[in-house]
Amino acid sequence: MHALAIHTSSPELGLALMSEGEISRHQVWPFARDLASHLQLCLMEFLQGQPWADLTFLAVAVGPGGFTGTRIGVVAARTLAQQLNIPLFGISSLAAVAESQRQELAADIPVHLAVEMQAQRGELFGSIYELTQAGLVAHECDGIFTPTAWAETLAAWPYPYRPVTATGGLAHTAPQVLTLAHRDWLAGKASTWAEVLPFYGQHPVE
Repeated sequence: MHALAIHTSSPELGLALMSEGEISRHQVWPFARDLASHLQLCLMEFLQGQPWADLTFLAVAVGPGGFTGTRIGVVAARTLAQQLNIPLFGISSLAAVAESQRQELAADIPVHLAVEMQAQRGELFGSIYELTQAGLVAHECDGIFTPTAWAETLAAWPYPYRPVTATGGLAHTAPQVLTLAHRDWLAGKASTWAEVLPFYGQHPVE
């Protein structure tokens, strides 16, 4: 079993490869506005020695994050999954950030994590996940909030939680994007390229 994850929701490009259930390698490139012109070459170099036909599924970070970068990654992943005729799993950027806390918080699991990230116009992206031994449970799905609304959501939350702020460097969580997709794949969840859309904090853009 081999799988690939693409993360472009921040100014960097993050790629991760899984072989037989383990992350075999991952890499991050700080391309910023030059992402589109480098993505194809990086994919080819990153997968050198690994035939495309051997990939079992693909995963992509669908946001929230930068509008252009997220769209580029999702379109690339959709195209590859369609051409290879393999499943594509769209994974929340905030879910990947929550999953990245697993090793640090191992002794405290299960734990609720309130993940937030700065959005435009002074608003916040926010979500609440429960990190468990078995996986990640979404209790408050990704949404966009005013600071006041997010504070009220947290104040009303009935369980203790840890705040987590997602800042730059989201591409470093490409391995977690792949890990979450792998769990979905093991659970038998089917996901086609046509179902995966970027999340911008508004209505999905077809």
